[in-house]
Amino acid sequence: MAETCGAKTRSGAKCKNTAKMANGRCRMHGGSSTGAPGNTNSVKAGSLYSQYLTAEEREQYDALELGKVDDELRLTRIRLARALAAEQRANGQPELDEVTNNDGAGEYVARESRKSKVRDYVKIIDSLTARIESLEKTRKTLVGEGGGNGDEVVGFEVFTYDEADTAV
Repeated sequence: MAETCGAKTRSGAKCKNTAKMANGRCRMHGGSSTGAPGNTNSVKAGSLYSQYLTAEEREQYDALELGKVDDELRLTRIRLARALAAEQRANGQPELDEVTNNDGAGEYVARESRKSKVRDYVKIIDSLTARIESLEKTRKTLVGEGGGNGDEVVGFEVFTYDEADTAV
């Protein structure tokens, strides 16, 4: 009689398949790995943010040393500046979000459809401001424990606006 695999299954019983591999297991419990060695899907240095940075932002980004609170603060400030500029450009109007080409469009079907949406810049800016505040608190805690002088952190000032868009 042929030897059985004997590996523990999800139900807790032993596998009853025939052991055909050199290690005494069946094809499901002891076969060759089809995956490549190592994690080929891992995030590589510089691939997360840097591919979307402008030339000016890239210069600032390249000057950063990764893994520090100050660097995260700088990066978040870059993102905040970008959000503020986008809000000003949008001026409350819908922005083009998606363009779909209909190649097989007939006589009564549009060849191209466009979708626009109004982005919630207030929410985006608020979340970035809160992130900056959180990072500044973290930095203050770390500097207090580490005995640093705190010269690297630049203050952050928040303005509120009334309906007439004048600083209060």
